[in-house]
Amino acid sequence: MEFLSGVPAGGTLFNVAAVALGATLGLALGRFIPERLNHTIFHCFGLFTLCLGVGMGLKMQDAVAVLASLVLGALIGDWLRLDDRLNGLGDLLKTRFHLAEGHFTQGFVTATLLFCTGSMGIIGAIDDGLRHDPTLLVTKGVIDGVASVFLAGSLGPGVLFSVLPIALYQGGLTLLAVHMAPFLTERLYTNLSALGGLMILGIGLNLLGLTKLKLCDLLPGLVLVVLITVLL
Repeated sequence: MEFLSGVPAGGTLFNVAAVALGATLGLALGRFIPERLNHTIFHCFGLFTLCLGVGMGLKMQDAVAVLASLVLGALIGDWLRLDDRLNGLGDLLKTRFHLAEGHFTQGFVTATLLFCTGSMGIIGAIDDGLRHDPTLLVTKGVIDGVASVFLAGSLGPGVLFSVLPIALYQGGLTLLAVHMAPFLTERLYTNLSALGGLMILGIGLNLLGLTKLKLCDLLPGLVLVVLITVLL
């Protein structure tokens, strides 16, 4: 842990390495897991993600700020066609690396959203930048690494490529954390966590096959909830 605290964005680097290792292991072992068991494990992740999202969402302090950020974020995301662009990036990577796996894009998008929208990633990246404390990101990396084993076994190599947005997203937050310091209050943390929880709830519903929500379109809400909370 002390070694990582002395490395710029060390927590993010650990997180990326854990996901890469877990996904690689999942790809190697996936062929040995029966399809029916793979399907069951996939639904288990959906149920767990659903529960995690509900728990985070119920902790919101400013319901108006969270709802406004969610709705306005969805409008901006739809205008920018973020969901289509992220899916397009998944298709581009699949073509670029000549991967025939049919679930590649689904795996890439699902893993990216699951690993990037949680409060642990946001707060952990900020702690790593402000206090050089990678503890939260190391904990998140262990969880993500285990999850990536089963996700990659179910959805294929797209999960492995989710390390790219993880590195950019969390690493960028860590580098920007110093400039965000005056705005980082407990209320802001809670609202970010609540909005992230609602997005994770949507991931759980999609994993269970109950909905086909375009969750990438909601991502601007993570920026808006910061601005609205500060204004309030």
